[in-house]
Formats: sequence, structure tokens, C-alpha cells
Amino acid sequence: MTIDTIIRIIDVQNSAKVCKVVYAAEDQETLCVWEGSAPHIGDLFIIDKRHPGRNAQKIGEAKEGSWVADNDALRWRKPVSPNSKMTRMEVLRQRHSIRRTLRDYLDGQGFTEIEAPLLVHGAPPDMCLDSFKIEDRYLITSSEYQLRRLAVGGFLRTYSLTKNFRYGDGSGSVRNPEFSMLEWGRIGAEMRAIENDVENMVEEALDALKMPTSISYRGHKINMKAPWDKMSVQDAVERITGVVMNDFGADSCRKAAEAAGLEIRPDWSENRDFLFSLLMDGIQPKLGEDRPVFITDWPMFQTTTAAPNPSDSTLAIRSELFVCGIEIADGFADLSDANMQERVFKDALALRIREGKEAVDLDEKYLESMRLGYPCGAAMAMGFDRLVMLLTDQSEIKNVLAFAWDEV
Repeated sequence: MTIDTIIRIIDVQNSAKVCKVVYAAEDQETLCVWEGSAPHIGDLFIIDKRHPGRNAQKIGEAKEGSWVADNDALRWRKPVSPNSKMTRMEVLRQRHSIRRTLRDYLDGQGFTEIEAPLLVHGAPPDMCLDSFKIEDRYLITSSEYQLRRLAVGGFLRTYSLTKNFRYGDGSGSVRNPEFSMLEWGRIGAEMRAIENDVENMVEEALDALKMPTSISYRGHKINMKAPWDKMSVQDAVERITGVVMNDFGADSCRKAAEAAGLEIRPDWSENRDFLFSLLMDGIQPKLGEDRPVFITDWPMFQTTTAAPNPSDSTLAIRSELFVCGIEIADGFADLSDANMQERVFKDALALRIREGKEAVDLDEKYLESMRLGYPCGAAMAMGFDRLVMLLTDQSEIKNVLAFAWDEV
């Protein structure tokens, strides 16, 4: 650090004999005797750290009456929680390091980063996704369709690390309506190659942060050493509830949900889709408690772009990563059948309408691209904010964002 340092005065203790101040340089606070004229709270100076206050050059000041406890001069300098010494500024520095590491890994693997458009004409019809509509366009919930269109055009390995938006996704400690997602795809690859990518990226991120493979998160010790665990949805349900699911019908889902202690209203009892979602939400906190786990073999009715398993067409080739009960990533073998893709989209849209949700415009340009012939491959989407939460031991997504939803 140079001798000249930019500081902000955050407290002044003035007496007849001596003036003491607390100043902040980035997120470090220092108490010192001020050798010059007493400053005011909020003043900005360039100082010589050996002699603060002597010949200090004032370069800014707070407007009278504007200095309140929760302001932008202090927001990122404060500890993220009462029990933590880490400031939000330090978390954001670590976030930057993780972002750089993930990009370095993918670039080293021969991927091309693309800048996905944020406003598009079509939205996913999935029941679980709601899009922000801006006039005749939608803010993207994912850059998946754009990456897949590039694959049709001959790109073999692409990724995007960009903002996504999901309407009504603002409740809970791991959700923010505007969030960052890393999505990448390998044409000609199978799911295991994509799972390997996640394991390798996290390992390199831990190295960049100088962290061991055994980390602490929300009071749990998590062994992050690869290879990680893997089990099917049915195995996970049986392990947690004791119920053997022979299929994903409403009856099986209801029995497992009841065994998990979940309350089921009479009007839910025959709704297969809702019961399955309720069941998975109920067991999710138990997934990946001490090691990351890939949950595989999801029912086809839970996805709109995953390829069916050749040996059982009711199951999707899908792998979802959970750590300490939090979904971190969702990957799948790409559905390449254009006719099936259009049919699945229309069925999902019809379900939205039946369930009273707002209809959306389908992404016709994506469907048009699929009709040209889609090459088989595999892809994954990883919640970047959630990964940062995991690696910096943050319980609130707000702590890993420069600006949370309520701060803009």
C-alpha cells in the first residue's frame, strides 16, 4: 500500500485536549489521534498514514443531514452478520476471485463465452418459472435457449455468466429476483463430463481462495473432495422417508410426502405434479448434508428441455447438484428431437393455463432453430450467487451481492 491513502471519517471524538477519529480505508477501520483541525463525519481525505490529519487533503464531504446508519458509505464496510468478522466488501472480493477462476477453467477447456441477450421474445413455459414481461419481450430466466441456438450454428463449447431474472423469486435466504447464472454446454458430451466440470471448477475455486476441501457452511462440515456422491430421485426419497417409490404417480408421491411429515390438502391429493414438487421441497434440506450429491433420474414431467432416458422414457437424463440442502446446479442431456420439444412446450403451456398461471409466448426462434437439427450434447446451469454463498459461508444471498433487490 502506498503512503497516501484515501479515507472516510466515520466517527469523531473531540475533546478540549485531543481529537480522535475513526477512519475507514476500504473496509479497514482505524482509531487515531487527528493532528489537524477536527474533521466531520463523512469527510473524505487523502492522508499520510504515518501522520493522519497533518497536511491531510480534503477531497469530499457529506451533505449536512445525509449521514444515517445504513448508507452507501458504510453499507459494504460492515460485517455481514453480528457473528462474522468478514465484511461484505471482502465477500465481494472473494466473489470476484471465484468468477475469474470459473472463467479461467472454461476458457482453458476451449469454451467460448457469449453475451446472452437479456430481453427476448419468448419465455419458458415451465410451471415453476415466471418471467418479467417488458412490453413485447421478456427478461431471460436463463440463457439456455441462446446457447442451444449457437450449438445448432456450429459452436461446440459455449458458456455464459450473466444476469437472469425470475418474477416472484424474491423470498427466502437463497433467492433474489435478479441473480447470476453460469451456464455451459458441451456438444457430443454425456452428463458425466458436465458433472466433472462442476467438480473441477469448485476445486479450483477453493484453491484460489486458499481453502481446504473440507469447508464449513451454516454450521455443517462439508467434504468437497471429488468425486461427489450420486443417487437417483427414488433412492433419495427412500433413504429420507423410508418409502419405496415404484413410479412417480400421484399415489406414490402422496405416500412419500405423508411419510416425510408434509401436510397434504384434499384438493392436492391427485395432483401428481404438485405432489412431486411438494415432496422434493420437503426432502431437499436433507440432500448433500455433509457431501455434495448429484440427484439423477428425474421424471420427464419435471423438465421441458432434457432428453429422455433410452432405457426408460418416463425418466429424464438430468443431474441436479445439492449441497447442504441447497440446489446449486441443474444439468441434463440436451433434448434434440424438435417435434418432441415443441410438443413438450405446448403441453407445459397448457398446464400453466389450467393451473391459472399467465400464458407466455413460446420462443419461436429457438423452436425454428431446433428444426434445423440439434446435435446431441449435455449442459448445466449453476447458480453463481449460491456457489459464492457456499464458498464464503454466507447464509443470506444479500451478503454476496453488490446490490440486493431492496438496495436499488
